[in-house]
Amino acid sequence: MSEVLFCTDTFWADFGDRVREIAPDIETVLLEGDAPVSDADIERITIAQFSHDAWPERAGHWFGVAMRAPNLRWLHSMSAGVDSPVFATFLERGVRLSNSSGASSAPIARTVMMYLLALARDLPRMMRAQSRAEWEWARWNELEGQHVAVLGWGPIGQEVARLANEFGMRPTIVRRAAQGDEPYPTRPLSELVDVVAGVDAVVVALPLTDDTRGLISADVLRSMQPHAFFVNVGRGELVDQAALIAALTAGDIGGAGLDVTDPEPLPSDNPLWGLPNVILTPHNSGSTDGTGRRANERFVANLTAWVADESLVSEI
Repeated sequence: MSEVLFCTDTFWADFGDRVREIAPDIETVLLEGDAPVSDADIERITIAQFSHDAWPERAGHWFGVAMRAPNLRWLHSMSAGVDSPVFATFLERGVRLSNSSGASSAPIARTVMMYLLALARDLPRMMRAQSRAEWEWARWNELEGQHVAVLGWGPIGQEVARLANEFGMRPTIVRRAAQGDEPYPTRPLSELVDVVAGVDAVVVALPLTDDTRGLISADVLRSMQPHAFFVNVGRGELVDQAALIAALTAGDIGGAGLDVTDPEPLPSDNPLWGLPNVILTPHNSGSTDGTGRRANERFVANLTAWVADESLVSEI
């Protein structure tokens, strides 16, 4: 029985020839625009590739089809994060799940540096002055010599620390426990309150788990220095958002760069939108043209392993 791949028309147009080289007999069920997929085709699906081009407009349609595929055996996701309940549902069904961990680490880390540079130079204030056609001179702060705590030591955290070091910052890794091979000083998450008290910036690049949900508590935020910046490229649920808003409003911390919030999309009446010391992006810090290509390459590599009955890379 040949495999039947469910993927978008865009992915197939770009990578179909590559897929055929690996699995010449593979058949396809394509998500073509917003067109429905027949029940007969859904029943045929054995492999599903959730590619970057489906996010966000066609994600609901794509997952709606995949959820109804009774013979699905393997699902590959373009994202690194698989904390959504939908992925747990697939695992409970016995579907093998792999992701594209690392595909978006470079652009996300560069977005982190964008936040830190923009906050250090008070870019929000300059943009407001520009909108008023007002020439407001100010002296900028430098990142060089600043101490940054990087929470999480996956591909994103590793790239953030590397870039921060290149910018002359002093990274400290914060992870569950030191392994002994880290290139920078490392502290355990259990000491987070003490760590944030001594740094100039906190970057959160942790996955969302039962242990990390709400990790950035009011106590953690109160321990930060008044000039320190807070950046979150993990998940909004990692943070006590009400406490973060209170700290930013009161000037208890210097500012924030947030790619993730709770909930998403962030409601238009949420106070974060109007705070002058906040930079918000709509959970797209890793959404570049290169990210999609790297994620698709990961699927192609995994398809090679699947056909050879070998272990998948980044299997959950």
